[in-house]
Amino acid sequence: MKADFYTKSKRTNIYNSIFIYKVVSLFVLLLITVMLAYIVNKNKEFLSKTGWLIGLVTISIILFAISFIIDFYILKRTASIGERLNKMAYLDRLTGLPNRYSCDLLFETFNDSDKLENAGFILMKINDLYNVNSKKGHAQGNDLIAEFCYILEDVGESYGYVGRNGGNEFILLMEDCDSNNADMFLMDLTKRLHGYNELGVGSPIEIAYARVLNSDEKVTRISELISKAYKKLKDAPQVLS
Repeated sequence: MKADFYTKSKRTNIYNSIFIYKVVSLFVLLLITVMLAYIVNKNKEFLSKTGWLIGLVTISIILFAISFIIDFYILKRTASIGERLNKMAYLDRLTGLPNRYSCDLLFETFNDSDKLENAGFILMKINDLYNVNSKKGHAQGNDLIAEFCYILEDVGESYGYVGRNGGNEFILLMEDCDSNNADMFLMDLTKRLHGYNELGVGSPIEIAYARVLNSDEKVTRISELISKAYKKLKDAPQVLS
């Protein structure tokens, strides 16, 4: 995620510049105070003539130190807020999974020939989501999406990269994937969905999916592999629950 790294690097440079400026300024004031104290110690008459200056410098140092502490706190808070905002730009708000933008950035990394050669892609959707939204309301539909994504992330993280590619589209993108890897993921996901549906805590989850393996397709662009999965999901979806 080049944009992510660039933003963080730029923000860090700004914070470091401000911090260095504050430290250098404080050091200069302290140096001036030490020099004045040395001069006063050598020449007592100098104190009567410049006592007001020493007092002014001392007050400036105290105020600057207070300003330094406040600025440090503000910078820390700003960094924390910036980090949260940055995460929001890349994560789906409802599910916490990488969103469409993150998925696009991920897809780009798979145009590398080494990754693409044995890439596996599984596209999924929740079959009954439209009916749940229509009959029970979008809140129930969102709950269904959140429950499925929790299961998908928990199962899929050991196989590859999971994400919500917008709306009712969920993905798993795998490196070095063969038919056995894809089958194992689908089997594990089926077990988890079956367990969830047996509990009866919400609307049952049934998933339509399509899987494509580049070891079979031999495409030269990740976009071609993804397009094949979308076509397959539309024309000949498979179901698990």
